[in-house]
Amino acid sequence: MVKSFIISMIISIFLITILDIFLNKNSNSLKKKISWQHYFFGYLFILYLMISLTEVVGFPYLSDWQRLSRLNMPIFNPVINLVPFNDGFEISSILNIIFFMPFGFLLPTLWKKYRKLLPTLFNGILFSLIIEIGQLFVPYRASDINDLIMNTIGTICGWIIFNIISKIFHKLANKTVVEISSNDSMAIKLESYLYIAIPIISTFLG
Repeated sequence: MVKSFIISMIISIFLITILDIFLNKNSNSLKKKISWQHYFFGYLFILYLMISLTEVVGFPYLSDWQRLSRLNMPIFNPVINLVPFNDGFEISSILNIIFFMPFGFLLPTLWKKYRKLLPTLFNGILFSLIIEIGQLFVPYRASDINDLIMNTIGTICGWIIFNIISKIFHKLANKTVVEISSNDSMAIKLESYLYIAIPIISTFLG
């Protein structure tokens, strides 16, 4: 597990660094400065996503699929709960809220469009869905509607905390953020999605 995490982390950092270099060159040509604070919090975001996928939620690995295939064992292992709170409210529900709070906090820290709740909420639900779908392909893991609900609440809590803290540290909040315009390159427009997609792909390949 540690080896997989290190490999996945190296892949992610390498790809994100290439993306950041490309973005920096594009921002200079567009006379649009992207501060080092944005890149710093971007790497924190990558670290959070990588730890989440490899150490917390149990995301599938290509190497595990290959091992299961050699053992003639199924890759698809669906254990699904679609009934909310059928076992009551457990401590894991609170942990899921805490687990997703950095997601709701870091998105608006990095990109201006996520300083509105709905785009942040949409991405929180999307990332949570990707995790739950991924767990259909991991032995002894369950895809649970409770996790989706709690993760969504965690995203909202993180967004609220950002809005409180940003009022106190408003100068830093203005330095970390990138505001996307119609004149920006496609890489800048897709930066937030690439930051999420790269750890997912790196984890799977790692």
